[in-house]
Parts: sequence; structure tokens; C-alpha cells
Amino acid sequence: MSVSFKEALELGLNGCKTVTASEIIDISNSLSRVLAKDVICVKNLPSFNNSAMDGYALKYSEIGSRLKVAARIFAGDKQEPILKENECYKIMTGAKVPNDADTIAPYEICEIDGDYIKVAKEIKKGNALRLKGEEQKKGSLLLEKGTVLTFDKIALLASQGIMQIEVFKPLKIAVLSTGNELKEPWQEASEDEVYNINGINIQMLLKKNGFESGYLGSLPDDLDAATEAINGLKNYDLIITTGGISGGDADFTKRAFLQNGLKELFHGVKVKPGHPTMMGVMGNSFVMAMPGNPLAAIVNIMLLSMPIIYKMQGAKDYLYKPIPVKNGFELKLKPGRTNIVLGNLINGKFKAYKNNKYGSGMITPLVESEYIAIFDEDKSLIKEGEEIEVVRI
Repeated sequence: MSVSFKEALELGLNGCKTVTASEIIDISNSLSRVLAKDVICVKNLPSFNNSAMDGYALKYSEIGSRLKVAARIFAGDKQEPILKENECYKIMTGAKVPNDADTIAPYEICEIDGDYIKVAKEIKKGNALRLKGEEQKKGSLLLEKGTVLTFDKIALLASQGIMQIEVFKPLKIAVLSTGNELKEPWQEASEDEVYNINGINIQMLLKKNGFESGYLGSLPDDLDAATEAINGLKNYDLIITTGGISGGDADFTKRAFLQNGLKELFHGVKVKPGHPTMMGVMGNSFVMAMPGNPLAAIVNIMLLSMPIIYKMQGAKDYLYKPIPVKNGFELKLKPGRTNIVLGNLINGKFKAYKNNKYGSGMITPLVESEYIAIFDEDKSLIKEGEEIEVVRI
């Protein structure tokens, strides 16, 4: 019996196992990896009071007075406090600010007369002064266990002099297709034959999200041969297949998985596109059997599978974050199922690709769309100007 899209996601998230094994790696190889333990701040950021711009470091109480430049401070200098009454420092970006100055005035608002300056415009006390520890304080939590490492978070680690970190070991992922009628892209195909794009499509989507996978070709359209092939996959954490689960005479995939001990979580999702979707657990392997139609397969992996995969990898934030927008054009839907609609934002408003008239076997709609809108089962008409939510592809 089919389940709702939300139920399918919940069943998958509850039924998967999170990786526990970890390893120590260099931060230069850590992009998209997931932290296996909290990282604590070991060095105040910044580690000393410094100037956020080129200008003049002065006492805020003396703004409006004619000030003499007592010294020039460059980045890396260690200037001791020397200011007398009505004096200031000329200072460069990143340079350490002595504790007898509390405000930085940029050149642009100062009247300059040789070694004397006067601040000509009003500024706030503490302007452009970056205080020791204002970003991160020593001993505080820098990055939490389960954080997916992006370029900026890796830079934050580097700011602490942290070069090695503990991350979860990557999931071992197998990607397979089904169908003897398919030709692989590297094979010769006649006009009557179809190239298999699902394998490379899924691999590239996984890679975009930081997951490496192995493409193992197509499962044979023969129950005994498919059962034997699946038996050899039990050392993988995750197995993703496309096609072969619709229930036709030649659809052996589900039966082959069941003969290998698959415990089904669900088979069939009330969603368009992507109804023939199945997930389950086979020993230590999580199985995602997706539709064979390319568009149906890839959008359901994006929206249904990726949150589960992120959770399996140990990420603490694994759900996609929808973006609120307004619907730009009236859209009619068939209720009783979740409708996944591709489209773009036109002047900030969502427009369905070709008014949602395209097939689940296509790939061009995905190429020509930048957003996906997800509509609940009870929705039959989305009015122009109605508030909706979209996900960036």
C-alpha cells in the first residue's frame, strides 16, 4: 500500500542507521565531510584588538579636536601605548590597536594636514575596532559534531591552527540501474536503443553533495541472476537502484532484494512523479529502489533520499530548507498525492516549467529549471500570488 511523501521520508529517516566509525584527516581533504566530534575554540578570534580598515586610531573622547599622528602602525607591528593628549595613530588594516585607542576613523572622513588630522564626520565609539575574541572566544564551541564542512567552516578551523580533524568515515555507496534494453553512454547505441543516464546522473548528484559512489552497471532482467548480483552488494552501506520495481513481468528487482532478506519500509509513494519508489533494510545495507524514469528518479533522490543519506552520514542538519516565495501563475494540480513541480523564479515569483506539462521520463525540464516546488496532497489549485515554498536545485 502506498504511503504519503511525508510518511515515506519519516519511515526512511527512522529506518536508517547513522555511521559511527570515524577517522582523522587533514582539513585540506575535509570538504563536505561530517565532523565526528565537537571542535572547541583554542585561540581567540581575533586574537588581539585590531583595525578593520586603514585609518586613524584615536580616543573617542577627542573626536573633533585637532590630533597629531604620534606613530604609524602596520600589520604585524607591536606598538606600545604612547598617546598623549590630542594624539592618534595612523593605522593599517589588520594592525594591532594599542589599548590607549578605542575608535578607528577612516581616511575618507578626516581632514588631513601633514602630521595632523581632524575627524570631520560623526562616528560611533568603537568604529572599525575588532575586539579580541568578538568572533570566537577561547574555550567556546567552534563547530558542533554533525557539522558538514563547507569552505567557510574549513577556513574557521584554519584560523585556529587546526590542521587535522575527526570526521565520520564516508558511506560506501553502490549505484545500479536495471534493464537489458539500456545501453551505457560508452557503448554504441542504435536509433532503437536508449542510453542509460540514471547511473551517471545519480553519481553526479551524490558528488555535488559530497558523496562518492561506485556505479556497478545494470542488474540483469532475470530473477536468479539479479538475486545473485544483489547478494554481492551486502558490504555496501547504501544501495541505490533505478527501475525494475513497478510490478511488471520483467521487474525482478524487488523480488531479488526480498530473496536477500530485504525488510521493506514502504513500496509506493503518493507523489508525482515517482510513485514506484521503495526503501528498505537488507542486513547492514539501506536500500533505495527508485523509479526508472530519469526525472522521477532524480527529483525523488533530491527530496526524499538526500535527507536520509545526510542523516546516515551523521549530519545534524539533514532536512532541506525550503524558501518562501509567491506563486507567479495559477497552477492546477491533481489532488490526492504530493506534486513535485519544476520551475524558475521570474521577478521573484515561481513559474512552473511549461505549466507543469512534462513527462517523468524527460531530463530537459531539470536542465532548464532552477527550483522545485512541493505541494501537499490536498492542493488542487495554486492561485497567483499565493505563498508557496521552493527548494533550490
